[in-house]
Order: sequence, then C-alpha cells, then structure tokens
Amino acid sequence: MNKTKKVLIILAAIFSLADVGLNIYDIVTFFMTKPEARPAVFYVIFSFLEIAASVAVAVLLIMAIWKNGTLFRSRYGLYVTALVISIIMNLLSITSILLIVTIFLSDWEWVKPKDEPIVKGSQREKEMLIADLREKHNKGELTDEQFQEELAKLL
Repeated sequence: MNKTKKVLIILAAIFSLADVGLNIYDIVTFFMTKPEARPAVFYVIFSFLEIAASVAVAVLLIMAIWKNGTLFRSRYGLYVTALVISIIMNLLSITSILLIVTIFLSDWEWVKPKDEPIVKGSQREKEMLIADLREKHNKGELTDEQFQEELAKLL
C-alpha cells in the first residue's frame, strides 16, 4: 500500500471519529435549548444515525488497513463500504473527500530502493538487463536483429 494512501485513510478515520464528537455536541445542545426553540426531532434522530455511521466508517477503515496495509487489496470491500457510507451520510465531509482522493492514488511504488539486492532470475535483474540492451542498441553496438534476439532470450 502506498504510504500516502495509508496516511489519508488514517486521517479519514480520525475525522470520522471527530464527526462523532460533533454529533454528540449537537444532541446535547438540542436537549439544552428551550423546547420552544428546538429544531425538529428529526435532527436528533439523524445525529444518532450519523454517530453510528461515523463509528462504522472508522472501524471499516481501520480494518481495511490493518497489519500495515498488507491486506488492503483483500479487504478492499471494507474500504469501499466505508466510502459509500461516508458519501451517503455527507458528501462534502472531510472524511468523504479524503476517501475520494485515495481512490485516485496509485498503489504502485515508482521509486525502488537502491540497496535492494539483485537476485538472479528476478524481475529487477531482467529490467536491468533490458535497460542495458536498449542502451547498447541506442549507442549502435547492437543491430536491430541482435537486439531483438537478445530481448527474446530475456523474455
């Protein structure tokens, strides 16, 4: 899992739990106001629903990235479920926005560590050999036919 994606998902879970606190505040202020000045009871019921949804989103996100994100692909359904619940409850919440951003982040790691050992027959070794072949071909040390032959041997 991409480190940036993991951090954004953790932030989304934190903001989801912060929404729980805000909804509890709304419920308390509802009961603290005079009965004549209270909004409709629907708002309190909706606040309880938002509390349940926010807790569910936080739990699902934590379960999705459990074990340092190594199981993220196998638990992708938990992540998507949390995203859908968050969007249904409030599309413009910080939690929803962070989760929508994480959808578009790639899981590919573009920078490979330089101290990674090159194992014979590994993908990294093949990549390096192909890069060397291309370099030799570009310099004119290999003809097109020789380049194709060597490439076919590697692949």
